[in-house]
Amino acid sequence: MNKVTKKLTGALLAGLLGASFLTGCSKTVDGTQPLLTSGEDTVTVGTGNLMLRMNQATMLSYYSMMGSGTTGIWSQDAGNGETYGDTTKKNVLDELENMLVQKQHAADYDVTISEEEHSKIEEAAKAFMDANTEETIQSLSVSQSDVESLLELYTYQTKMYDPMVADVDTNVEDSEAAQSKITYCRIDISDAQNDDGTTTPLTDEEKQEKKEQAQAILDQLQASPDPASADMDAIAKGVNEDLSAVDNTFGDDDTLLDDKLKEAAKTLQDGQVYGEVVEGENAYFVVRMDSVLDREATDQEKENIVEERQQEAYNDLLKEWKEDTDITVNEKEWEKVTLTDTEQYTIKQPETEESGEDTAAGTGEETAEDTGDGTADASDSTGTETEQDTAGTDAGTQSQE
Repeated sequence: MNKVTKKLTGALLAGLLGASFLTGCSKTVDGTQPLLTSGEDTVTVGTGNLMLRMNQATMLSYYSMMGSGTTGIWSQDAGNGETYGDTTKKNVLDELENMLVQKQHAADYDVTISEEEHSKIEEAAKAFMDANTEETIQSLSVSQSDVESLLELYTYQTKMYDPMVADVDTNVEDSEAAQSKITYCRIDISDAQNDDGTTTPLTDEEKQEKKEQAQAILDQLQASPDPASADMDAIAKGVNEDLSAVDNTFGDDDTLLDDKLKEAAKTLQDGQVYGEVVEGENAYFVVRMDSVLDREATDQEKENIVEERQQEAYNDLLKEWKEDTDITVNEKEWEKVTLTDTEQYTIKQPETEESGEDTAAGTGEETAEDTGDGTADASDSTGTETEQDTAGTDAGTQSQE
């Protein structure tokens, strides 16, 4: 999980505890049972179940927002021989272990949770418990201390990121991050799609016609008073209204642009137009080099490289800590927590009250505050999907990339 995702996770939890409500139906499990035990630290099944249901709700919300069907999703193969439900449960467990070892190593970095932050955690947890029905609380198998525990773990996670990556080298040379900016017109010559799903290759005459269009664009571009600043898009549309030109940036590790297009572009200096029509994979190209070293794109790539270094260091440190830490997992109790279509949870903002602003989640300075009244109800699932929130990010799962 990168830093941004981590902060969004905290913000989502703040929304849930403040001005949001959860609805759903689940088999009752004993939330008081230990899920993770390490030394004097314990994470309960209730805390794990709450985190899992947040994931369930936000993942369904995301799929719905993208227009994807969600029926049967948890029983589908995730591509690793396991169902999405089992994979999600494993991800949640892994994330909880990560947060647990971060809490245990917090003192190494002088990271603490202040009395004020503890007070806000307690207030937020109490607000959640008060806002939700007894049925929902029982469905979640969660207590106020479980909610407080999850908020505390998220707070440690947020506050630990920066010190954990503080020693990462943030110096990146231009040569490592260099990005070039080009403008190009692409004329497609791939096989034509038929109504029955089959394809038909273009004839030589059709390909020649396409190439002549590309040549016409190139000729007009080169004949313009200033090819370096000429509007290639307007020229392309003048040749054929269905054509267009776009600008793009790329570096040495780019895998999206056509290889022949990149090869041609790399021979150019700022403002130069490649003197021939480039024949790439299933397309003809006309290309101009706008900037061999695009400053804005290069600086952005530098930031990306630093973030990748930080994420790698962060993941490596978590892995090292977990390997050196004795963590007992209560597999028997976690097995009782199921993730199926019949156990639907959603996160929804109240329609009649404005939610307040989260003043601290994800900042590393404070924890989430209760920002307004919210309700949560548990209801039987009878095949009709519950209402789904229209926004959300994957909460809680930490994919170590």
